[in-house]
Amino acid sequence: MLPNRFIFGDAIDEQGLEPCEYVVHTESPAFICRLVGNDETPFDGDDQEAFASAVLFDEADNVSIYVCNQGFRLFDFSFRDLVPTAGELQGICDDAMRIYLQLQEIYRERDADLPAREMRVFPIKPLPPGERAAAVANLKSLAQEACERPVSKLQLTGLVQQTMAGGDQAVLTEAQLGLLSMPPARELLLATARNCIAFPEVVRKDGSILSFELWAMPFAFSRAQGGAWWHFPMMERAEPVLADALELPPKATLWMSPTAFTIEMLNERACQDLVHLAPVMDLGCDYAPVNPEDARATYEAARQTKDPRLMLAFIPFLVERGTLSQEQARRHARKALDAVMPFVQDAVGAEMEYGEAELFAPLPWWEALAGGVGGINRKHLSLTLALAVAHGGRVSELRAEAEYQPEHQAYEVLLYRIGRDEAVARLPWLLVPDVAPDRARAWGDLSHCLAEAGIPLAERLSRLH
Repeated sequence: MLPNRFIFGDAIDEQGLEPCEYVVHTESPAFICRLVGNDETPFDGDDQEAFASAVLFDEADNVSIYVCNQGFRLFDFSFRDLVPTAGELQGICDDAMRIYLQLQEIYRERDADLPAREMRVFPIKPLPPGERAAAVANLKSLAQEACERPVSKLQLTGLVQQTMAGGDQAVLTEAQLGLLSMPPARELLLATARNCIAFPEVVRKDGSILSFELWAMPFAFSRAQGGAWWHFPMMERAEPVLADALELPPKATLWMSPTAFTIEMLNERACQDLVHLAPVMDLGCDYAPVNPEDARATYEAARQTKDPRLMLAFIPFLVERGTLSQEQARRHARKALDAVMPFVQDAVGAEMEYGEAELFAPLPWWEALAGGVGGINRKHLSLTLALAVAHGGRVSELRAEAEYQPEHQAYEVLLYRIGRDEAVARLPWLLVPDVAPDRARAWGDLSHCLAEAGIPLAERLSRLH
């Protein structure tokens, strides 16, 4: 069986996935070359609406390159037998590009034919004041009892799971705030809630129980428009690739969520709605944190505005408990990122326009949140300091004031030149999303980073009138 005349594919080098594709021409004159897109090399006829191409000679490097007005370039030709003339090479490359464009169209049609999975929505369901007060009191009482009687911890786990799944996140929030004077009970309550999210168990109708661990890959991306979308159906194609890269056992389960969670989505429900993720994915459905139709309308309106921003989201995935250790994930992190990044880019790009993107190594859920937010905070700080210095002055001439903004779960940091009252720059310093976000931890991290830069920090307290 003879190979196809043209073969297209990717390759791996020491740094991972190469930034170009390869084209193999199997018939005489046989050759291999590289292919890249987004090429704007000018040539005669490049402004035509019809397909146009040219073979150009680069005198500096003594090589020929092929370009076309579809934005593609073929270069680094390595011939195996005969070396064709420029005209012959152009004709072969024209054929290659026509087939390549057909192949891309087939890929797009295949992606468009993905079977739509049902979206499960769990709206917020506030309890009446009396019922809420009773639920808060019950949760506080059981948390105190579990501190004194360890046998009650199992009962506390069930009640916490039921509370978070009920849809009124105020119950758990008010309960943990009501236990501020009893630190052991409060810490036990919060640890139980975090474990219900990080180590979900799915009980099926047949009585079987599936135990999972929740992991995530932080995903930072830039946006020129306002808003950000969050549901990417093509993400499921990364599941087998990620499982292979992390070297999971052959029959181990790994489910990658097509729903990416932004900082705002996590803060809105204090991460509590994540208890629904494992049961929904076990049913073969996709989890929707908010109503998809309403969210799409909001996104379409927001994207018409100009709002350049660097954003952070988290791509969760569930693995069968005991099949992936942190050491194993750390060892294969680079391979996993190289393998998964093209699938993530395709999935996100099919639903939302974005600029540059960066995918971070997979970590257990709470570690991923802390690492992702810590990384984005530092990036915001470094970019803001660079801009402040670029407008004149030195870092040593700056001072900072920070004001906590509870509606954004973040500190607003203003940078001033010492001796002046007009702010030269500002940036957000995000709290790590949690069932109980730790404001003191965020302040300590901010203080540490500014101290390393030699910038004095003061807290500005908002005055309510």
